Amino acid sequence: MRVLEINRYGPPGEVLEINRDLQIPSPSDGELLIEVKAVSVNPVDCAIRRGYGREVFRSATATGFPVRLGRDAAGVVAAVGAGVENFRPGDAVWTAPTTATFSDYIVVASSEVALMPKNLSFVEAAALPFVAMTVWNTLVNQVGLSSNSTLGQRVLIARGAGGIGSFAIQLMKAWGAYVASICSTRNVEFVKTLGADLVLDYVTQPIAGLRDFDVVLDSSFDKEEELLKTLKIGAQATYITITPPKMRLVDEFGLELGAKKADQLLASRRTEQARFGRRYHWGFMKPSGQALSEVANLVEAGRLKPLVDRTFSLEHVADAQEYSESGQVRGKIVIDMTL
Repeated sequence: MRVLEINRYGPPGEVLEINRDLQIPSPSDGELLIEVKAVSVNPVDCAIRRGYGREVFRSATATGFPVRLGRDAAGVVAAVGAGVENFRPGDAVWTAPTTATFSDYIVVASSEVALMPKNLSFVEAAALPFVAMTVWNTLVNQVGLSSNSTLGQRVLIARGAGGIGSFAIQLMKAWGAYVASICSTRNVEFVKTLGADLVLDYVTQPIAGLRDFDVVLDSSFDKEEELLKTLKIGAQATYITITPPKMRLVDEFGLELGAKKADQLLASRRTEQARFGRRYHWGFMKPSGQALSEVANLVEAGRLKPLVDRTFSLEHVADAQEYSESGQVRGKIVIDMTL
């Protein structure tokens, strides 16, 4: 069985290793064994390879290594553990689990799995779970948007051409929001095809021209102050970022002190924005089979679609990560495990 691991941090071609000597695991109670057919490459995988989150990994073992990568997968149920009633061997499924996914077989809690959309291939399906669950947890669970409450909301999506942004635009439009997005010059026409009502080229157009939004979803790393100013004042408008500094603080100051500094910073930012009648959140991905089922329904209804930029084999995963870091990706990169 092949498993992608890193035993030190560094450039992709030098540190990504495929371990072929591991045995196929067995599912315990409430778990599924999935034969993985495809996985996606997410920017966080590249960041982890460079050392992001090293203090968290180190807390688990003396060295923190090996670290396994992968945040989502599409595949076939190979075996079910005791107590699993809603899946059977042979089911085509997808997942964004708590376990790493760059492996021929993975064991996953059944609560983190859903049946795959019937109208997608494994490669197409693998492009969606991680970004879908990130967007779902941020905009639905944390901000409070839903199919019943989004109609007429003004939503601003930063970095609309990437995996998170492209999915968020589609979901918000499917639910009736007015959606604006920000991207580079080369991606303006692409983002328009996703359904965005307004697309701003941040290279030639100032963000300062955007105003009166109800929600901002940020994944821009460096534009928080500018994006906060686009929100309505005194209307409980909400800013949420999926690139908060918590992990960076933990890596810099250690697990306990870093987490404390992160909590203090979050509290300070919330207090600051509350003075303007706004809400402020740090967003994160949360596994949910139930949410994936709802996404699958939207995909099968033609209201959401996967966006696969390029496909690689596992043996060329270093090339895939280099491409991910190039800043040229539209949608998602997928690793076809069958190649």
